[in-house]
Order: sequence, then structure tokens, then C-alpha cells
Amino acid sequence: MKNLEDPRTFDHDGFFEGLTDWNQDRFEEEFEENLDGFDAEDLDRKLSVRFDEREEHLKLLQAVTAGFHPRGGSGCEQSGFKYLGVNPLCSVKKTPADAILVKNEYNGTYICVICCEIGGEDQAVWVRNVNEAREVLDSPMNRDLLKSQLGVEGTDISFQYVTLTRSDDAVSMDYSVLNRNCAADSYTVWVADVEEKWMAHEAGPFLHTNLENLFEEQLDYMRREDPLKYAVGTHPVFPLEDLVYQIVKEKFDFGREYKSEFTREAFIDILDENLQIRCSGDRRERIVTSEAERLTDKALKTGVFSESEDDLKSDDHDLRVMYSGTRGPGHAERAVRPKYLENIADVEVGRKAYEKTRREFDRDSNLNDWSG
Repeated sequence: MKNLEDPRTFDHDGFFEGLTDWNQDRFEEEFEENLDGFDAEDLDRKLSVRFDEREEHLKLLQAVTAGFHPRGGSGCEQSGFKYLGVNPLCSVKKTPADAILVKNEYNGTYICVICCEIGGEDQAVWVRNVNEAREVLDSPMNRDLLKSQLGVEGTDISFQYVTLTRSDDAVSMDYSVLNRNCAADSYTVWVADVEEKWMAHEAGPFLHTNLENLFEEQLDYMRREDPLKYAVGTHPVFPLEDLVYQIVKEKFDFGREYKSEFTREAFIDILDENLQIRCSGDRRERIVTSEAERLTDKALKTGVFSESEDDLKSDDHDLRVMYSGTRGPGHAERAVRPKYLENIADVEVGRKAYEKTRREFDRDSNLNDWSG
């Protein structure tokens, strides 16, 4: 686990390393003082709530992928709308759009852009997110890129923007207010119960008669095992659990030595195989590399991974999964969540202290002391 009381741990762009020795000493003193200014227990409570929200958001996204998956999704079989990937246009700009459903017909293409939302307290956020996604997707250049990624030909494309939320979060919804403030030509709300695994239409028009027929009853997506483990920007715990399991399982399956150790290249390769984004080439490489850096950074800071020479037994590997025993991939996977959640509040204290120190730091404050 990295030293969370060392500003170098949070110095991602070399700002601290670029300071003179004298300024580094001053920065370290101010950083240490700022560490005491943040309450780790309070941050832990807030992060716990945030974790629960991110987990529920992922479950909604999994509902879409399971319900409309081209292989075995009941919604796809009944309507012809199929799930074609997460995070549309993430190679261009991050948007609140979580998934894309597509139906091709001889006279045109129908596309549902899904935005998953947790919490019904501020439903204006639902509309703001749809409007933001629409603004990005309405650009002619981005439309052409999206068509290329989805394999869509022709110019006759009908879009609908869908807010997918939990059934309880839609209880107080006033669709007419949401629709008046939505810039999309066609906007609708679907709801899901992520425990009972059903989805339903709540309010708004249907993009296609097949969807209207589909949602005459609740859509049961229980029969399709979750085909999605994570997406771009998913809370780090979920991809790390899955990636650790795959890394360690492969070591056990092939009888490899150093079963907890691996290279950064192997980590990137496995992530690339599992990230369901519809782009290729340099665009995909940039996204996968960025995600790999985000995940390894959090794993190293929380102690899920180590890159210390004291922990690595092989010179051929860069990283080690930190878990006790050698009981196999399931044990390694189950060790990720408690270790991450135990340490992430301290990581956030360090990050906030570093940012505060950097924001307020005046590297020239004592120049007069040197002027004679």
C-alpha cells in the first residue's frame, strides 16, 4: 500500500517533483498540516453512500444489457432492439449516456439512448443528463462516428432518450414537467426492480410499436445471466474484483508460479477483452489505457495491489494482488472489496489534503529571505 502521508503519492503530474528542495520541504509541512483538517470517518460515511449508489447504478445498466442482449435477452428477442455496448462516444467525450439499443429495419434505424439514474429526490438531474447526452450526440460529426461504431448505414435514424430508474425512485415523478424541460424530440421513462429483475415502461411515448408490444407487461430479464461486469467509470471495486479473479484463475488453471503476480500489460489486455465499448484502434486503446491507469492507481493506494520490491517475488512482474493465502481466485476476488473500502477514506483524505496544499501553495512566498 502506498504511503498516504507522502505528497508524492498524489503528485500525478510532477508538480511536487518540480519544486526546489526548499519548496518541497515547505510543501510537505503544509501537506501534513492539511491532513489533520479532514475527517476520515465523515468521508467514510459519505463514500459508503456513494458506493451504494454506484452499485445500484451498475445494476440498472446490467438490467439493460441482460434484457436486450443479442444472445438470450428476452427484450431483444421480442422487440428486435439489441444492446450494442456501453458508454457511447466515450472516445470523444464523457456523457451521461450509459448504453445504446439499436433496431435496424429496411426503412431506417431506431436507437434508444439509455441514461441510468439513481434517486428520485432531484429529478431535474434526469433531464439535464438527457439534454447533455443529446447535445453531444446531435453533432453531425458525432452522429457519423456513432453510426460507424454501430455499423449503421443510411441517414434515416430515429432517436429516443430513455431515463431508466428504480421503480421506487419514480413514485413522485411528474412526467409532464420532465418532458417540457427535455430538449429531446422523444423522451420516455422506464423503471426496473433490480432485485426481482423486471423492467417496465413508466411514462412517455414509444419509439417503435415493438417496444409498445414488449412493455404491455413487465419485461422479465432474470433468465439472462448478467453479461456485463462493469463499464467505463464504474466504481473501481467491481472491475477490480472481476479482473483479480480472472488474473489469479488463469495462473491456477495453467499451473503458473507466482500466482498473485502479473504485468501491467496483462492487466490491460484482460481489461480490453472485457470492456464493452463500441470503438477500435487508437480510440479504444486510449480509453482502455486510461481505465487501466485509473484502476491500478486506486488499487495501489488502497492496498489491493502492490508494486513494492519487497512484495514481488519475480522480476518479470510489475504488480501483486495482496491477499492472504493461496486458496484460489475466489478468495482473491473476495479480498478486494473489504481492503478497498477499509482504506479508501484515508486515500481521499490524502487526495484532498494534497489538492488543498497545491491550491494554496505559494512557491515564492519567502523570496525576500534570499534577497539579502
